[in-house]
Amino acid sequence: MKCSVDCLVCFMDQTLRVARISSDDAAVHLAVVREVASLLPKMDMSLTPPENSMAVYAAIARITACPDPYLALKKMSNDQALAILPELSREVAESSIPLITALRLAIAGNIIDYGAMRSFDVAAALNRARTVPFAIDAGTQLLARLGGLPEKAKILYLADNCGEIAYDRLVIRCLADMGLKVTVAVKAGPIINDALLADALACGLAQYARIITNGTACPGTPLPLCSAEFLDAFHDADLIISKGQGNFETLSEAGSETRAPIFFLLTIKCPVVGAHLADLAGMGRETLPGEGEMVLFTRDHWAEG
Repeated sequence: MKCSVDCLVCFMDQTLRVARISSDDAAVHLAVVREVASLLPKMDMSLTPPENSMAVYAAIARITACPDPYLALKKMSNDQALAILPELSREVAESSIPLITALRLAIAGNIIDYGAMRSFDVAAALNRARTVPFAIDAGTQLLARLGGLPEKAKILYLADNCGEIAYDRLVIRCLADMGLKVTVAVKAGPIINDALLADALACGLAQYARIITNGTACPGTPLPLCSAEFLDAFHDADLIISKGQGNFETLSEAGSETRAPIFFLLTIKCPVVGAHLADLAGMGRETLPGEGEMVLFTRDHWAEG
């Protein structure tokens, strides 16, 4: 997915918000905004929004001397999710199709996004996931794909944000219980509230999966910038589960780069992303306005290949 003019406006909005989280000094806020504003004319609009955001957040970190402004919020998100995880685990175990229930709860957790959202209600999102049909639901296709895989087939799970990574554990445990070998990829360095290695370990994912990083501090998965270790896992996977909006933005048009089908799990929090996904799915753009629609999507040629 390529950048749009709307992304530039969003970058400026995020810039001031993060500057104010990082520093109480109004002069620093002004310096940050001016620096990021100077970057906008130089941005390559053929790149994805997450790729272009890397320069934005690097500038903020450099000027504010605060490399991880969301650190406290990330820990709070993890702690809050872990507090209700036992209850959600029971719900998954008692459901008729545990993996589908786990997927719905994990997608609801994708509402935890300090880049795209100013505020969000996790409890409301979880309740909606239990009762409201998804805008796109490829759950049946995913179950069929997984059911056709041999024991110890390789699943690559691309994690997104803190907090929601605890809900991802519900899905990852189901996959491990099916006899599949799961690798979870997190980000290598701080970027917005994306999960890092320490977050994956703190949320207990290592009980069920191998944990690696993708080698970037990008809020997505830009394959040309990823590490050799990650690319090996990506190309060797039998099925890829891509979590979150940023991973979708960077991989939505991938095709020949992988032999494995990619299933995208996300809550749409942006009209630009909604329009792009609607185009890919052959839907009217009005059906995905980017107002919290929950989606489990795969490209048709992958699903049928």
